[in-house]
Amino acid sequence: MLSLDAMLAGKRILAVDDLVEARSALKKMLTILGATEVDVARDGDEATQRILNIDYDIVISDYNLDKGRDGQQILEEARFTDRLKATSTYIILTGENAMDMVMGALEYEPDDYITKPFTIDVVRKRLERVLLIKEELKDINEAQDRHDTNEVVRLCKIALANGSRLKLKILRILGRALLKQKAYEEALKLYDSILAEREINWAMLGRAVALQQLERSDEATAQLLHTIKVHPRYVQCYDTLSRIEIKNQNPKAAQQYLEEAVKVSPKAVLRQMELGKLAYHNQDFPVAESAFRSAIRLARYSCYKSVKNYLSFAKSLQYKLSERNNRDSRDGSTEALKVLDEAKIAYRDNPEYVFEATLIESTTFNNIGKKADALNCANKAEKILAGMQNPAVTHLLGMAEVFLNSGQHAKATKLLGEIQQRDDLSRSEERELNRVKSEISEMAIRQYTTELNDKAIYHYERGQLSEAIGYFDDAVAYKEAGMSVLLNAIQAKISYMENRGVDKKQIDDCKKLFERLGVLHESEERYQRWVLLKNSYQRLVRLL
Repeated sequence: MLSLDAMLAGKRILAVDDLVEARSALKKMLTILGATEVDVARDGDEATQRILNIDYDIVISDYNLDKGRDGQQILEEARFTDRLKATSTYIILTGENAMDMVMGALEYEPDDYITKPFTIDVVRKRLERVLLIKEELKDINEAQDRHDTNEVVRLCKIALANGSRLKLKILRILGRALLKQKAYEEALKLYDSILAEREINWAMLGRAVALQQLERSDEATAQLLHTIKVHPRYVQCYDTLSRIEIKNQNPKAAQQYLEEAVKVSPKAVLRQMELGKLAYHNQDFPVAESAFRSAIRLARYSCYKSVKNYLSFAKSLQYKLSERNNRDSRDGSTEALKVLDEAKIAYRDNPEYVFEATLIESTTFNNIGKKADALNCANKAEKILAGMQNPAVTHLLGMAEVFLNSGQHAKATKLLGEIQQRDDLSRSEERELNRVKSEISEMAIRQYTTELNDKAIYHYERGQLSEAIGYFDDAVAYKEAGMSVLLNAIQAKISYMENRGVDKKQIDDCKKLFERLGVLHESEERYQRWVLLKNSYQRLVRLL
């Protein structure tokens, strides 16, 4: 058996601790034990940069670091970027007694963890154990690093046939490899054989996953619930139960399982993000708000930092907002606007993200009754959208809704019409299109067309006929436009032609407007005006 100093010799090691005395002590211990190449990092950010640039064989990190990433987030980033190989070793040092602080890190499977304070003998024993295991599993781990699942399966079966002392570890690797291969029946048989001898939590979970993939969800659920009963802190079981409920179209039950999971392991950022999305879908906005707030905090220094967390958090706060200006509304709007500003600064080089943030900003102002600010943000978003190449349908729908909320009904209707002409709409996009269209009420449009009519009259009375016709055209574009608006539009067009000559387009427009009016009865108060306009129109038609 190799000695520890022989195993450490030539290995590149990184020791991470925010306290200079602790870093020095750890480096000294490792050197005494036989390490020859030990680097140190004073915080998570420095550690991550080193891992990204240097191939480390061993990383030993304190869990609680003063700033930036913590020990869990260093591990997350290393796994995410594939910079921490299966052949490498990651050990977490922790002085935390609270289980929820270390559960998140353990989910990412460090090779071991050491509780502070510790002695050199403790470090020696842990390193000897971990490195001997790594040495025996070297071929299998190298195959995992190459992502050669077939070779992993082959080597695991050979090792098991040869009676390896690491039988359980190899069986665990084999089970995962079979699931990756989608060899679910074989994986199920493997887990059943393990559980026939001993109830092990990872085998229970593996069996449930295999059953789920084989469309045996009731059996999978029963297995997972039993596993939780025996191992109540095994959070991955809650995740799998949630996925089963989503597949069974029970999003509220799925949310409940994730809520239980975050109670056990609140520092797992991906789970908080998933809970936020589910809760928002279920319109459980207080839970969504809490989950996205946690996701922003946890992901701030990790590889999972995402603009979606910021935007989703701001959206989840909207339920608090109202024009009553109560404390909840004030606090909610302040927090929403602050996080949107953060997002726009952090992602200022991405127009799509700034656009989405600006839309939500407009909605926030609208919900608290600040209509001028809402309109200003809507106009900013419109300018950003104009500069975007091939904007997504979701962006166009978002813009249409903000147009509508900021009182720009003509723009909203025009944009919705353009979206409706597209032939690449998904079902969800079609549903959203219809939802936004349904928000344009007849009363709101009539009020809006009246406003356009008033603006048109203002220009007409000043002899600005082109401007007047522009406003009238916007007004009559709505089928809800009233009789007075239609007659005013005809009169403006006739006045225009009497001043500037007969125009085929204006003649055609007048014809369509008369068709919409139909034949008025003599008892109608606008009858005489309709007759005069009709006569003027027919005279102009003869001149064409």
